[in-house]
Amino acid sequence: MVKLKLAITVAIGMITFGANAATLPLAGDLLYALPPEPVVRRTLEALPQLRLGAMNNELASAEKAKLNAGPHEWRLSAGASQRRVIGEQRYREQEFGMERGVRWFGKADQDRVIGEKSISLAQAQHADVWHESCRTLMRDWYDALRAQASLQRLTEQHVLVQQLKAIAVRRVKAGDSPALEVMQADTELRRSEALVEQARQDVAQALTLLSTTYQHLPQPHLERLPEPQRAQDAIPEQIALITQDNHELELAQTEAQLQGLKARRAASERMPDPTIALKATRERDGQERTLGLMLSIPLPGQYRSSEATAAAVRARMADEQVTQVRNKVQLDAQRAVSEERHSYQIWSSLRAVAEQSARQALLMERAYQSGESTLSDALLSRRQALDAALAAQTAQIGALASSARVKLDAHALWSFE
Repeated sequence: MVKLKLAITVAIGMITFGANAATLPLAGDLLYALPPEPVVRRTLEALPQLRLGAMNNELASAEKAKLNAGPHEWRLSAGASQRRVIGEQRYREQEFGMERGVRWFGKADQDRVIGEKSISLAQAQHADVWHESCRTLMRDWYDALRAQASLQRLTEQHVLVQQLKAIAVRRVKAGDSPALEVMQADTELRRSEALVEQARQDVAQALTLLSTTYQHLPQPHLERLPEPQRAQDAIPEQIALITQDNHELELAQTEAQLQGLKARRAASERMPDPTIALKATRERDGQERTLGLMLSIPLPGQYRSSEATAAAVRARMADEQVTQVRNKVQLDAQRAVSEERHSYQIWSSLRAVAEQSARQALLMERAYQSGESTLSDALLSRRQALDAALAAQTAQIGALASSARVKLDAHALWSFE
């Protein structure tokens, strides 16, 4: 009897855990039940996609150096020939040349700007990968907490069903209850065992995902679950914080700017680059010497015109992509901010329901022990209390996840450095 009361009291206490969380400092590990930020940063930096992002920055620097150098190189030429004049002697002759293409009409400056913008694009891509990796880590972390919450509640339920079965056995032996109640308790106990085993498997899979994907990350602890906090900022302010400094939008804008620069560069190629050549010859065994300067320009054709047209189309497509991403970011921000408030309200309501269901289950179990109720009624009440407690704790985790997502998108948590 004492153990049964204690277990139910603990269940009620777990629902109301975290009443003093309002005084917690603004830290992800305390306020949102997340890992410590230094651990998160070390974990993210070790992810392959973040290492690829760093390599992409190096690649952009190399591309910039290539654009600064330009596509043209010096070309040396040398030749030797023999001149034979009828009735005269043979003469040895030599020819030497050096030539190089030259970017003109500001093409070199355009290439330099493209190289710098390519570095900006690589940095924006790196920041966007960081942000998306943070989102994924956060989702996997809260999924593990939800699995642990389910296991905890089902384990508590299993203990209570064991106690109810023991009470049923004593009542049947005393002749106060029919033998059917023992069979009912045993059936419920077997069902509870199966649910606990399934919950253990879910927790193991969630923890395996965390340990495999994020090798430096500690395991989540459900007992550190704080109470969600009501959003204090106004909705327009929160949305503005998310949309004004958004990695996804910045990436699309930088890509559009780069495509615009490339379109202007392709249009400049309608006028081909000239080639300047310096040539020197030695003829008739040195009796004649020449030194000349030559200029050659390709005649532009359909290829250059088509390339410029295609580049202009790509630039317009990138501009349209910016508009599409801006609308998506705005919608996502509105949804995230709205979900934060709704999640808090849902958790507040479900917490009250869970507390009431736990009290009703306690009263029903007391009534069963005193012979005023049947075992089936007690089991049904206990199952309803379990469902309510699990729903409340799941809603609590969901509210924490929604708040953390808003802080992450507003760069107030795990911001890219």
